[in-house]
Amino acid sequence: MTAQAGKEVDRSLAVNGETLQRYYQNIFRENMLRYREAVKSASSRKDALRLVAAARERVKNSFNAFPAEKCELNARTLETVDFPEFTLEKVLFESRRNFTVTANFYLPKKGNGKFPAVLFLSGHADKAKADSSYVKIPTMLARKGCAVLAIDPIHQGERMQFFGENVPGLCPGHNILNRQLLALGESISDWRVWDGIRAIDYLLSRSEVDPARIGVNGNSGGGTLTAMIAANDDRVAATVPSCYITTFLSNVENELPVDGEQAPRGFLANGGEMADLLLAQAPRPVRILSQSADFFDVRGTNETYAMLKKIYTLLGKPENISVVYGPDGHGYGPELRRSAYEFFDAVFQLNSDQEMQEGEQPIYEQLCCLPEGGVAKLPGEKLVRDLIGEKMTELKKVRTAQPKSHEEMQKALIEVLNITLPEKAPHYRVLRPVYPKSEGTAPLMRFALEIEPELFVTLFAAGDGGHFGLPAVISEKVELYLPHLSCRDEMGNLSKEPVRGRFGLDYRGIGESEPSSCDQWNHDFTQEYNYDYHFASLGIMLGQPMIGRRVYDVLLAIKLLRENGAKEITLRAAGYGMYPAIFAAVLSPEPVKLVLEDRLITYEEAGKAIISPIPQSFVPTGILKVADLDELLTFVYNQ
Repeated sequence: MTAQAGKEVDRSLAVNGETLQRYYQNIFRENMLRYREAVKSASSRKDALRLVAAARERVKNSFNAFPAEKCELNARTLETVDFPEFTLEKVLFESRRNFTVTANFYLPKKGNGKFPAVLFLSGHADKAKADSSYVKIPTMLARKGCAVLAIDPIHQGERMQFFGENVPGLCPGHNILNRQLLALGESISDWRVWDGIRAIDYLLSRSEVDPARIGVNGNSGGGTLTAMIAANDDRVAATVPSCYITTFLSNVENELPVDGEQAPRGFLANGGEMADLLLAQAPRPVRILSQSADFFDVRGTNETYAMLKKIYTLLGKPENISVVYGPDGHGYGPELRRSAYEFFDAVFQLNSDQEMQEGEQPIYEQLCCLPEGGVAKLPGEKLVRDLIGEKMTELKKVRTAQPKSHEEMQKALIEVLNITLPEKAPHYRVLRPVYPKSEGTAPLMRFALEIEPELFVTLFAAGDGGHFGLPAVISEKVELYLPHLSCRDEMGNLSKEPVRGRFGLDYRGIGESEPSSCDQWNHDFTQEYNYDYHFASLGIMLGQPMIGRRVYDVLLAIKLLRENGAKEITLRAAGYGMYPAIFAAVLSPEPVKLVLEDRLITYEEAGKAIISPIPQSFVPTGILKVADLDELLTFVYNQ
């Protein structure tokens, strides 16, 4: 069978659209096997306490970018709205200096002594605390005798971060902010959780609130926040996460991208799983709420609950962990809301009417704290990107004052990319040639490089289609092309004739290994909630940034070419390929030349833009603590 120019050729079984799915699925499965075994082998209170301590350590290591000090809350009540059974205060407070949180504080009118309080967190709803589907919960709890603070999460409600035309939706907006924060070594998850911690500070500043009875409750993205806030704050006495708890493995197996705040940095690097977010709270009371038809797989919910039940039992508190299932799809339905009310009734001993029905709710205008435009219109207010820009400027000053040698820079990059330099060339398979998609172009020879066990990427070489193997196409002077998205699409533009020594590498997730899974709305590499974003998120949770693995692929290809006779190597890179090319050029043990085809956008430039043009998969966590791209180029060009 021969390949015809201009016609599609089936991908190799070694390199195809399932390559990354299989790779990460296996890693997460192996992690879960170890996690299950640790829980299974626990047989005493001492064993259980050891697992709780391990969970708390994982939480601490993952959420390690909170501000060193708490700023003044500068809390103020703008207006109080009176209702028959409670009052509703429109509240502002600062979680960071000049970074305002909008909130509603519900205070019951009847009660003896101090009130228990619940921090309520909405899911991804545009109106957030004022969304009609979410207002029911704080209203009902207030009628039952519980104070409630409902806040707007970042880029929701009155805290929008993007304005004008082409405003990204809530989830894409969070993901955009996340990749800008990653360059600082932070994440949107850190920022949202910190808002929650400061919200608890606000509750404790109220004389009407009982500090020993603080609860947290939320749904979907709010369910995520509920689990994460309670895992990070020992002041929380009771927790009810809704429509979030499953297993990280379930999400991976189901090819389910999640929001940036739902992929905590490095959480699996030391063997963690989603259960740890609740295990870190043990033996405090927790009720998991789940929908039987949720996209957060209920089978994962079952497994997480079963593991937690065992640990709580060993701790002597089996009654403190429970799960309730609703009959519907994703959402805070009436069955789940009723269960939350019953839980807080029991834990906080509200002694309220168990049969009380959800009554009339406040309307949108009664819940808004500010005029149209929200916090962005407040004098002196700063958006997330303003604070990011300030931090980036400060980090640049530090880097300028403390320049690194080439050797020091290599060491720092190895750490931030979390890679090792290859010691030997990879094994490779000789595949069938293909033709680039441009008419009249020479064939491309193909080699499947085994960059990790059972993980392959494609190395292309210009050839005549009749001579196989690296010796047939290599020369002493070699050019290795790193594409924007695909060698097959782009290498045909470089030459119409076969040129000995011209290679191209589809590093992982690009070209022939471009994932065919995880599509949300369309198959688009740059879509904010699609396959490239998804697998980059998995890398973040593992503490192995995708850009680091791609740089490793390039270094392996360089190693292979050198061991087969190449003495002078030029890296030619276009578009996104410029990012792994620059890192590889700095890290290569032997000098390589570098040619960049397009204008380079630095991480600082991207971080200060309204919408960063650099995908998450090309952003190393904390890179700006080490260097920016223009600084790295000086090491390459000065070799």
